[in-house]
Amino acid sequence: MTGDVMRVAVLRALGGPLEIETRPRPVPGPGQVLIRVRAAGLCHTDLHLADGSAVTPPLPLVLGHEIAGEVVTVGEGPDPGTDSRTEPGDRVLAYYYEGCRACAWCAEGSENLCPRPAAKVGFDTDGGLAEYYLAGARSLVPIADSVPFAEAAVLGCSGTTAVRVVRSVARVAPDETVVVVGAGGVGLSVIQVAVADGARVLAIDPHGPSRKQALAFGAADALDPLAGDPVARVLAATGGEGCHAVIDTVGDEHTPGRSVRMARTRGRVVLVGYTGRPATLDVLDVVVRETEIRGSVGATLADARTVMAMAAEGLIHGRVDAEYPLGEVNTALARLAAGDVTGRLVITP
Repeated sequence: MTGDVMRVAVLRALGGPLEIETRPRPVPGPGQVLIRVRAAGLCHTDLHLADGSAVTPPLPLVLGHEIAGEVVTVGEGPDPGTDSRTEPGDRVLAYYYEGCRACAWCAEGSENLCPRPAAKVGFDTDGGLAEYYLAGARSLVPIADSVPFAEAAVLGCSGTTAVRVVRSVARVAPDETVVVVGAGGVGLSVIQVAVADGARVLAIDPHGPSRKQALAFGAADALDPLAGDPVARVLAATGGEGCHAVIDTVGDEHTPGRSVRMARTRGRVVLVGYTGRPATLDVLDVVVRETEIRGSVGATLADARTVMAMAAEGLIHGRVDAEYPLGEVNTALARLAAGDVTGRLVITP
């Protein structure tokens, strides 16, 4: 595509395919940067948005909140939210929350909790399944030359989520035992961050290749929940006490209850994944063990900077199963929905 236009993948109807359309290429204004998208990761949240199963987005919408690329043009005029300068040719990751900048959450850097965000890229504002993306200058994080665009893109969600979960929400300490339920894109990143922080990790996933990847990323063991009671196996692996923390990246009808039973007395259970379907758990299990249950949503700009620094040091990698051109985005989404993916799929517009 040449000239002042670009191709985008647009969701126009819930449950329908994304449609490839041509739009004018955006022109950045003050505090904005035009990025040539080199990689846009696909997340299970994109499936939830596309079918409206858990979140109903405004339509039409360009999905995609895992965005990495090169700076093309920088708008004239400063952005009061940043003192850094971005130049054409810079390799950057785009953080996907834009808070109101006025509430207490934004003041402490937790834009992911802002009650009145200006934008949630790919959720309620056009995202990165496009050849070009218009970003706020303050949301950009440098990508080291050693980190491929595809890996950077998927770490923009899975890696940032993992850093927040492990360090801020689950508060994992060295030598603790952590169970990671689900070794998909987020789960594999959680494993790597927990291992980097000195924890012993047990992964649980029915997908053989994902279990193999979990071991390659440092998990001490990877259990198939279909090959025996996962709760009993975790208890056996921890001398009957249970683990210090369980991070549930699945969130289906069964995993929250199982997660509580895997945790030791005063253990921490963090819910990250969701399906939109109700889950059940025995309140007595929570009460008698004084279990701490918390949710974790998204990540902060500081988390994004941390992840890119870890990637530059080789401490975390984005597991990319396959890359697809923009015109094959529906094929990629169908494969993601089928569940036979190790890590993430990436669109390369």
